[in-house]
Amino acid sequence: MFTKFKKSLILVFIVVLSMGLFSACNNKEEKTTEEIKVEEKQEVVKQEEEKEEPKKEEKEEETEKAEPEKEEKDELIMCMGTRPPGEFDPKKRWGLYSQSQILHSALLKKTPTLEMVGDYAKSYEISDDGLTWTFELNDGFKFSNGEDVTAEDVKFTYEMLKEDGINWDLSFIKEIEIPEANKMIFHLSEPRSTFVAQLSEIVILPKDHYDDDYSENPIGSGPYKLVQWDKDQQAIFEVNPYYHGKEPHFKKFTLLFLDENAALAAAKNKTVDLIYTLPEFADEKIDGFKLFSYESNDVRGVSLPNQKSGYGETEDGYPVGNDITSDLAIRKALYIGLNREEMVNTVLNGHGKKAYSLVDKMPWWNEETEIEDNKIDEAKALLDEAGWVEGTDGIREKDGKKATFDLYYPSADVVRTNTAVVVAEQAKNLGIDIQLIGSNWDEIRTKMHSNAVLFAGGRHHPHQFYAMHDINGAGISYDNIVYYHNPVVQEYMEQAMHSTSQDEANELWKKAQWDGETGASGLGDAPYVWLIRLDHIHLGDARINVGNQPIHTHGHEWSLLANIGEWTWDADAKAE
Repeated sequence: MFTKFKKSLILVFIVVLSMGLFSACNNKEEKTTEEIKVEEKQEVVKQEEEKEEPKKEEKEEETEKAEPEKEEKDELIMCMGTRPPGEFDPKKRWGLYSQSQILHSALLKKTPTLEMVGDYAKSYEISDDGLTWTFELNDGFKFSNGEDVTAEDVKFTYEMLKEDGINWDLSFIKEIEIPEANKMIFHLSEPRSTFVAQLSEIVILPKDHYDDDYSENPIGSGPYKLVQWDKDQQAIFEVNPYYHGKEPHFKKFTLLFLDENAALAAAKNKTVDLIYTLPEFADEKIDGFKLFSYESNDVRGVSLPNQKSGYGETEDGYPVGNDITSDLAIRKALYIGLNREEMVNTVLNGHGKKAYSLVDKMPWWNEETEIEDNKIDEAKALLDEAGWVEGTDGIREKDGKKATFDLYYPSADVVRTNTAVVVAEQAKNLGIDIQLIGSNWDEIRTKMHSNAVLFAGGRHHPHQFYAMHDINGAGISYDNIVYYHNPVVQEYMEQAMHSTSQDEANELWKKAQWDGETGASGLGDAPYVWLIRLDHIHLGDARINVGNQPIHTHGHEWSLLANIGEWTWDADAKAE
């Protein structure tokens, strides 16, 4: 019995133990399942994250594509005409076309508002009688070869150009004194109101390094230096390491000497960053480029010899005078009868304005000279009164001579060429026959005193107006090529030149143009018939910031470069 009970107890124990083990095993299986579920969830999350990772990378790639890295640029390649006018030498007219602050320094310089401020001159004073100009000079100006700029260099420059006397009239300078190292005194033989303008144009040359070959290796104290010049091909400029001012942003720029068509092709191919271009190309659309357009006083017109044939010859033996253009009625008929608006719209493609004088919109301009033109009937009546009778061929005649004359123009200049064509066509309406002759300046220089020329001009001061109407300068360089002479006008100009007050001088310049009875404008003697005033047109990378530009002068290729030392690069700028 005991044995039977013992066996039953053992069996119960085994059953209980088995149930415990079973329960334990079952609990273990449930825990494992939970752990598996957690791991499965973790795996799912991991897989989702791995799926998201490529999307994140793709998104970053898309962002990179949408926002490319901004390009920074400190070198430029540009086209600004087919040659450097003046070839870096003031003796050859360098400085007359807004180039004085590129390779060189001057005593003074112009601000964008045309105010005169010091450059190498720290300050200056003018005596009450206008005969003594005293300059205090800056320290620290060096030429691009590392040598100091000195007062002796300035004195040498002015005395050399005065002696040359061709492109710079400095005959009024009596003496230049250097009382101490940083001080200069210019003693004048007479007051000269336009001298201040010349002080900003005449560049300072190194006395010890100037010779007839200076153009080949110009040394100056401006922001840049010329490092290579391949004539008719290119000129390469780099920053002058000795420049006294703020270092320019653009460390190097290259000018390629290409005509307007080749320059446009280069712009379209993106081999250049900026070009001077023709008005007819102003509407061209180039990806990333914009139009740089600036008002100017750069005018085009027709010079008309004022003296009759046989008047004489220049010192170089070139004939002076023309029997047709010397007739005042012919000149005035063209002045009032030609249609300037048509020329602006056709020749300039609307990028310009009508011109009536050499000095339009400047402080010394006489506004009365802005007249209503395209008065064909009035012009015809004027010719009738003067005895110019219209013939059966439509060309007028007087005293056995037909109203016909030659008009020379530089055929390489597209704007002048197109202007000449329109002038000749419009003149037919008046009974005046103009024969066009395309040429070059070498030939034109020999013809311009006896034939009409498609001429140009425009400066930041009235000195050019004086030079082009002063009988004493007739036949010298491009001054007064028409041999104009009016004693009343001459007297006004002399008074203006010798005035010690700029305001007084400006009023006298205005009277020289027209005083109500006579003058050197179309209202008076019409020695030149001014027609159009150009906007200076460039196409270039929209990211180029050319700074504050003043009203541009004659010299459309280089006016934009006048302040290149101040240009910057705006990586955020976009073409309009």
